[in-house]
Amino acid sequence: MFGLKYAHVVLLFLITPAHGAIVYIHRVRNASIGISCESPNKEEKPFAFSLKRRLLQSRRVLYLSKEFPPFINKSEDKGRITVRDELDNHTVHLTISNLQGQDTDVYHCEFHYGDLPYDKNVPGQMEFFIYVEDFSHEPCNCSSYLPLLYVISGGACLLGVLVFTLTTAYCCTWLNRRKPQSVVPVYEEMAGVRPTKGKASRCHTDIAKLEEANSSVAHLFSNKNLYVN
Repeated sequence: MFGLKYAHVVLLFLITPAHGAIVYIHRVRNASIGISCESPNKEEKPFAFSLKRRLLQSRRVLYLSKEFPPFINKSEDKGRITVRDELDNHTVHLTISNLQGQDTDVYHCEFHYGDLPYDKNVPGQMEFFIYVEDFSHEPCNCSSYLPLLYVISGGACLLGVLVFTLTTAYCCTWLNRRKPQSVVPVYEEMAGVRPTKGKASRCHTDIAKLEEANSSVAHLFSNKNLYVN
């Protein structure tokens, strides 16, 4: 039961309220609790009211209609729930006494407007997550906690996938930044500035021709002019 206490606290952060805000209430076994349900619709007057549970047990707990006593669905809840009817003021106050571990659940209110069978249901402004800490040695009905375990497991798996995705993305980014740049070998750079074979051959040919021409001119100037006296 000690572990279930923290499981319910974790569950509080995983529950998405169906309507409005959610209020967390913690009580111990055999304690009492009082909650007030208020309708957001102030323009009409409701003709009836319902208190329902969801998550661990999805069912109606109580139905209240004008000029009639409240109808409580389960016999084990009779005598433990008292109602103060203020439907004309769009409010209903409830007291649940002798709380037990199986009372742990999310409770929400509905106000019924219009005329049957065309009535409309308006949820109350608040939902109530009631956790009853029960240290009794009575056998625990584990099946009632299966939805709770499913929700916690699903939330844990979702968190694990998110952490894994973020870690993988970070590692890939870090490896890309650390990847060394490719280095061009020195011999390739030297080869890049070396003249091609064809150009070298033409250059040597031009130099040879120039040297031959210079030799011819020098030979002409070196010969004596035989016609000069």
